[in-house]
Amino acid sequence: MRYVANFILIVMLLSLCSCWTPVVPPAALGFMNVEAPVDITYNLTEIGSKRGEASSIGILGLLTFGDCSVKAAVKDGNLKRVDHIGYQFTHVVCMVTIYKTIVYGE
Repeated sequence: MRYVANFILIVMLLSLCSCWTPVVPPAALGFMNVEAPVDITYNLTEIGSKRGEASSIGILGLLTFGDCSVKAAVKDGNLKRVDHIGYQFTHVVCMVTIYKTIVYGE
């Protein structure tokens, strides 16, 4: 019984440090800040002059709020056409996680 309780405790502690994102960035235990494209052919894509962002934030793995959808980013940038989608992921020592969707277009 004690092993089961320890196992559950370890799983709960590890879940506080997990990253629940649609795109999995490189892992780091301390601090990380990664920005990357979502599409694989971005080098063939012309980047528009406008940019829109939408983000969500997680605190201690207990609270998560925000709208990081492409629709929210398009609205933020007042875009009519999306040329490219990227993301930025920031993680600070299992305390704060920020996922930002970035869209470029006209």
